Amino acid sequence: MRYIDLGSVTPEYSVCVDKVILDLYSQDMLVIYSRDRPCVSVGRSQKIDDTVDLGYVNDNDIAVVRRVSGGSNIYSDSGQLTYSLIVSRDRLPASRNDSFAAVCGAVVAALKELGIDGSHKPVNDILVNGKKISGGAQARNKKAVLQHGSLILDVDNDIVRSSLIDTKKRTYGGLTSVKECLGYIPSRERIVNAIVSGFSEVFGNIEKGTLTDEEKEKIEEISALLLVQVVHVQ
Repeated sequence: MRYIDLGSVTPEYSVCVDKVILDLYSQDMLVIYSRDRPCVSVGRSQKIDDTVDLGYVNDNDIAVVRRVSGGSNIYSDSGQLTYSLIVSRDRLPASRNDSFAAVCGAVVAALKELGIDGSHKPVNDILVNGKKISGGAQARNKKAVLQHGSLILDVDNDIVRSSLIDTKKRTYGGLTSVKECLGYIPSRERIVNAIVSGFSEVFGNIEKGTLTDEEKEKIEEISALLLVQVVHVQ
């Protein structure tokens, strides 16, 4: 498996990356990135008007993008680090719940590397002391499964609450962060290394790589033509 650290990217570019690595799947891959501006990531089937406070996001220059996966809408910014794992379908259990458990187990292992004791809460959340520090969502095609999720490094709960119209009944006690757990945020390099180590425990050897020319070209093409469902709120 190769892993790619894209650094900081626009919300629009990030959703294009996820679409392309699923559409062009040829080998297992772990992609890591953060978003360079605040955004609301809308689940594939979510209704924007019902779950996003458009007045607030407009007034605060918060992007709105629609991702390829399902799940509920989330707020993200530079205070989160996102992973996108794509693997052959035969590398994960056939059951949706069990496949989430396998990938979330890698994130729990990454947290352990950082000195944080997390646990998987089915279906797709990871909790620390009863609070959510990471969540995931999936998309599938005939060949591969993509699961992406965010690790909360720092969080402003007021902005999260203001951006989203919460229609989901929660079974956990709010959000937490790496900063809250440790009292500081480790370097990006340390966090990325912990994520790679955690995923290596579950999926085997991971080597650093880059996007292929084909992947880069397709991402740029989709970004330019807006063929992916990206919502710009003006």
